[in-house]
Amino acid sequence: GYPMDYNFVIFHQIVNRKIIDNLYAGIGYHLETYWNIRDNLLNLDTIPVQATPHWAYSNQYGFDSSAYTNSGISVNFMFDSRDNLINAYKGYYFKLNYRMNPTFLGSSRDNTELFFEFKTYVGLSKKIPRHLIAFWLWGNFQMSGHMPYYSLMSLGDDQKATSGRGYIAGRFRGENILYGEVEYRFPILKCAQTLGGVLFVNATTASNDLNGERLFDYVRPAAGVGLRILVNKDVRLNLTIDYAIGWNSQGVYFGSPDAF
Repeated sequence: GYPMDYNFVIFHQIVNRKIIDNLYAGIGYHLETYWNIRDNLLNLDTIPVQATPHWAYSNQYGFDSSAYTNSGISVNFMFDSRDNLINAYKGYYFKLNYRMNPTFLGSSRDNTELFFEFKTYVGLSKKIPRHLIAFWLWGNFQMSGHMPYYSLMSLGDDQKATSGRGYIAGRFRGENILYGEVEYRFPILKCAQTLGGVLFVNATTASNDLNGERLFDYVRPAAGVGLRILVNKDVRLNLTIDYAIGWNSQGVYFGSPDAF
């Protein structure tokens, strides 16, 4: 690992308006600013230089490695037909976000990026709607220019910060990143419906222009198992306990509500 210390402020606000049933459009403002950045393992006085990924990226693309900002506006489209926002049994969710980060709004360098997210849920039993398979896919792509290092999307940077079970948050980061997950959800206590389980697999791929790596040059998988304890039947709120194994990595995860 490459331990770092820094101060930061992150602000994202999107305002959507319904166009027709389940379809929304809107605009947003996004700010990510970092300062007092300290690379704890960086040593430029040695021969050879003891560099870090953060310093190498910042030096290559002309960023001050001690402070930088990404500030911009976005155009957004969203389709959401899920029957529940925190624990859906059916429906579709799709989000598209195109963000422009110009220097006149405070960005350290001009850049643009595109983000998409897709979720859907396929029921396996009419009598037990909690018995289903859930699918999740998201990706973020640098369309032009260069974003600061910590503005590059990484594993765990989704809205709920739940992607990438099996790895530490931020384990994979790149100019372009793609993530997918499939989760099988099933009841354990069929009578009370208070205890359930999940089996899941996920995979991540990211690009690294400095090393000439493109999407799908490598794919890092993970898989795991978990318990779901229903604590509020009206809103379908679960407490979650998961164990996942990744590529030379593993972890235990506690949370609420479900991952997606």
